[in-house]
Amino acid sequence: MRIFRLEHGGLLRFMRAFHLLTTIGEETALLEFYDFDLKLVVVSQNLHVVLHIRPPLLLHYCQPHNSSRYFKIHLKELYNLLSNKICHSSWMDFHLDHRQPPLAILIFQNDDSDAHLTRIAKVSNSEDVGNVGEVTSTRFFSIDSEQLMRIVMEFISFDKVGVVLTNSQVLFSSELGGITLNVKDNECIIGGVAVGERFEYSMKLRPTKFFSDLASWIERVWFHETSKTNVVMSAPIGFESRLTITLLD
Repeated sequence: MRIFRLEHGGLLRFMRAFHLLTTIGEETALLEFYDFDLKLVVVSQNLHVVLHIRPPLLLHYCQPHNSSRYFKIHLKELYNLLSNKICHSSWMDFHLDHRQPPLAILIFQNDDSDAHLTRIAKVSNSEDVGNVGEVTSTRFFSIDSEQLMRIVMEFISFDKVGVVLTNSQVLFSSELGGITLNVKDNECIIGGVAVGERFEYSMKLRPTKFFSDLASWIERVWFHETSKTNVVMSAPIGFESRLTITLLD
């Protein structure tokens, strides 16, 4: 059963996001299929990362029927399989074979040739890992990729970064110093914070390679809070896809 198709431009964007997920350091990921989109989820000690993809980036999308909608995949195995084929492919179809154990069947086609190439990846049925990144607060701040890279590099030697948020600025700090970004200087965007309010928390930006690679790709990132006192970063990577990154306390 075909689940979706990615054309060449979508394949390239998907592969860049996929590569970013491999830098987290986990071997497996969860592939979740929903009515209107799919999610690729990676959970580590410090992060809960979700890549959201929806049509029209996903062509001919169809949620799996009569089977689990949660599948576990091996990240680097699938990444290596894809990376060897996408440069010469006009599109890729992703099929699921529901035998036990289930299989993912990838069909690559080049429009300049009648031949197609088929590759098979092992998957296994899984369960929902739950949503730990549900945003419950109206407070947020946003910074661009240049400021994110600056913060990642400034605090590269520290396990945690302190954050102080007011309605006019956000301060990132460690015991050796800090970086202050001001709304009036267009260094950040802040919402949901009243005059005189002050909120403090800390966050981990680990692993460093994941966040530095993220900053080199996206244009802007948004920081929110959840009901579990975690911090959630939301990074759009196009109209049809985005990354949701929960920084686990």
